[in-house]
Amino acid sequence: MKHVFLFVAAVTLVCGQSSAQNLPFYMRFSDDHKRLITGNIESSNVFDESVIHTFDLTFSQSDYLAQLAAGYSAKKDIIATLVIDGKKFDTVGVRYKGMTSYSRSPTGKKSLNITMNGMVKGQDYQGYETFNLNNAYEDPSSLREVNYLSHNRHHIPAAKAAFARVTVNKEYWGLYSLVQGLDGEFINEWFLSNDGTRWRAERSSGAGGPGGFGAGTSSINFLGTDTTLYKPHYTLKNSKMENPWNGLMVAAQALNQPALDRMYDTLNKVMDVDRALWFIAHEIMFGDDDGYINKGGMDYYVYFDKETNRLVPLEYDGNSVMSSMAASWSIFNKETDTKFPLSSRLLKTPELRQRYLAHARVMFDEYFDKTKLDAKLNVYYNLIDSSVKAETTKRIYTYAQFQAAKTELINLFNTRRNTYSNNLEFKRVGPSIAEVSFSSDGIKDRSPDANQSVTVNTTVTSSSGVKEVKLYYSTGFDGSFNRTIMFDDGMHNDGIANDGIFGASIPGFGEGTYVRYYVEATANDGVGTISYMPLGAEHDVYIYRVNIGKSNITDVVINEIMASNATTIADQDGEFDDWIELYNLSSNTIDLSGWSISDNPDNLTKFTFANGTTIAPNGYLSIWADEDGLQSGLHANFKLSAAGENLYLIDKDIKIVDSMSFGQQITDKGFARVPNGLGNFIIQEPTYNKSNDIVLTVKEQSNLEFKVYPNPAKNFIIIGYSGVALKNIDVFNSVGTKIARYDSIGNGEKINTDTWAPGMYVIKAGAISKKVMIVK
Repeated sequence: MKHVFLFVAAVTLVCGQSSAQNLPFYMRFSDDHKRLITGNIESSNVFDESVIHTFDLTFSQSDYLAQLAAGYSAKKDIIATLVIDGKKFDTVGVRYKGMTSYSRSPTGKKSLNITMNGMVKGQDYQGYETFNLNNAYEDPSSLREVNYLSHNRHHIPAAKAAFARVTVNKEYWGLYSLVQGLDGEFINEWFLSNDGTRWRAERSSGAGGPGGFGAGTSSINFLGTDTTLYKPHYTLKNSKMENPWNGLMVAAQALNQPALDRMYDTLNKVMDVDRALWFIAHEIMFGDDDGYINKGGMDYYVYFDKETNRLVPLEYDGNSVMSSMAASWSIFNKETDTKFPLSSRLLKTPELRQRYLAHARVMFDEYFDKTKLDAKLNVYYNLIDSSVKAETTKRIYTYAQFQAAKTELINLFNTRRNTYSNNLEFKRVGPSIAEVSFSSDGIKDRSPDANQSVTVNTTVTSSSGVKEVKLYYSTGFDGSFNRTIMFDDGMHNDGIANDGIFGASIPGFGEGTYVRYYVEATANDGVGTISYMPLGAEHDVYIYRVNIGKSNITDVVINEIMASNATTIADQDGEFDDWIELYNLSSNTIDLSGWSISDNPDNLTKFTFANGTTIAPNGYLSIWADEDGLQSGLHANFKLSAAGENLYLIDKDIKIVDSMSFGQQITDKGFARVPNGLGNFIIQEPTYNKSNDIVLTVKEQSNLEFKVYPNPAKNFIIIGYSGVALKNIDVFNSVGTKIARYDSIGNGEKINTDTWAPGMYVIKAGAISKKVMIVK
């Protein structure tokens, strides 16, 4: 399966074992690397919702409409040519899709499924192999689906969606919702792998109507331990697992059978309980009457994640949200209907009910602010107005219905807003959580060493008092959390007893391990109102990384970099790119096979040297940092930032050989170790693939002379010279560390040495060095 999404790679080391792990598109670190966030990324390219995209289909078959109709039940594609936003594809597969949107759209504006790779293996557009073009049946506003999914993606896995104008054989069929398919590409964007099992929950037969679409069978109900009992009620879309149905059965059993007081601990091992709560919170808040929470076994997907061994419900379809019927739903819809266990079982558990309410409050504050929501709907409306108006014979709703529908939709949102605002349980205010931080060795934000515990502190207040504070923690990027009580007793690195500052420890883990954590606080208000920090837990959490050990190899160093190369030196193709120079301090050839260099602490194996890469004794090796791996030679898959960043040199065992930081750089200047290979970094004239100890010309050498006295010295030294004026004078201690730099020194000028430790020092100007002994 082909992808062109930008992935961020990371290295996870647990108990000394290392493995490469890609972060999916929707998972990222915050800019300060203190949080790991999943979701809440704006769509771009073909799913950019700020523009209207064009899908122009051409069928060569004269009876293509009849062929589309004939292939509907069997989901059989017919061949067409497709032009997407001006990009032409000669052969794609097209079929009708949908159920009621198909059967109840007599005008011919049917929903379409487009398969890019069905006829041409490996063909895709911007990494996507399938597209859904939905006809907005039951939505005269044409706004519901794009709006709903754009909100969903803040907190739960949900499809990308945008608007598209569709023509068929040059006939305008109208405005469609362009929606991402819940296929392998979708899974790879949200999960750590696509190695699990994906189902569409849809009852294959039975009566229609609410509750008759599989509720009680395909709504994660326990049907028995025989996995064949589940097959009529779920359509298996894809699996790379042996016994793929077992994970579904086990999760359904855990959801429907354990005692309520053990629901979180028991169920969370086989189902992502927190994501399930966010899932039903979205469906209920937006009144999704064509999803899990109303029809049960219809228009939602289920994914068994092999990486975490847990089941996850997935949102699908949004053209029927915020219907007039759903506007009056209870905020605990289906809590007493046992056919819907995600609601009836989870919301019956007091702890999980409060977790659900905490999530709903976050959503309400984000989504239902009237000014912001109305403005968002108006932006969409103004964008699509002319495209809807231009529809003629294929239209499902009149233009007048479209114009009226926006106001109706806004009024329905007002009704829904009032339902939540007036609910006594929802109106409760949870504790305030502030200043969540971690520390090791008593130092805030200090990453721990291997097997070293970490203290987490937070400040919690509540008008009704604080009943309990819990710390949740886990390793890696996904999976279930452990939890422990946080204390305010003055005995858990929490300061003074009863000062509102709580503390707890996270145990030590192996070097390189990522550790996620978040805080839950419960009010002492009789019902246990809960708050979380971060607010988006468990998909927005704090994170730190256990320090990676130092390599035993110390003979290779990052010796010089240039982060802004305009005219200094070009690569073999004549391009002036950033570069990094390594230097071998030893008299032996060193094999760099499997070593890596990176500018990202969360992706230390970003660019890995190929087998056979070596660096000669006392030799140099340069890497072009230009993101152009197609060029011959060493071309890293990252560029350097002239504004400054970090660099890491990593051996094949994922140990740090060398690292350095740099700030703002000057175009065509090198940032180099002086003395060569040993000293601190300074900005100077570049010395690409040669010593950083700049040698003066013969004329300059002959005119340069200086002396240092007294020697030994105590409180000061004097530098005297004749000929060339001394500039850029560096002072190094006995281990080669530069302790001072003087841009210029006057003849006979006194330099104070009171703060210099006793020992030998080297005063260096150009290629001339003088030694001086400091005594105290």
